[in-house]
Amino acid sequence: MNGECGLKDKKDTPQMKEFLETQLPAIITGILGLGAYLFERRRKNAEIQKVESNALEAMQAAYKTFVIDLNLNYTGLKVKVDKLEAEVILWKAKYFELKNDIKKNKIKKK
Repeated sequence: MNGECGLKDKKDTPQMKEFLETQLPAIITGILGLGAYLFERRRKNAEIQKVESNALEAMQAAYKTFVIDLNLNYTGLKVKVDKLEAEVILWKAKYFELKNDIKKNKIKKK
C-alpha cells in the first residue's frame, strides 16, 4: 500500500508540473494585478485625502477672510451709527430749544 502511494505521488508530480507550467503566467499576472489594484487604491485614497485637506484649508482661509471683512464692515457701521446718534442728540437739543423759544414768543404776544 505504501508503495502504491509513492507511485501515485510520482504520477501526480508531472501533472502538477505541467499545470504550473501552463498556469504560472496567469497566476503571476493575477497576483501582480491584485498588487497593482491595491497600490492604485491606496494612491487614490491618499490623493483624495490630500484634496479634502486642501479643500478644508481653502474653506478655513475663506472663512477667516470673511470674518475679517465682516468685522471691518461692522466697525465702520458702528462708527457711522455713533456719529448719527450724536447728531440726533444735537438736533433734539435744537428742537427743544426752538420749541421753548416759540412758547416764550407766544407768551410775550399775549
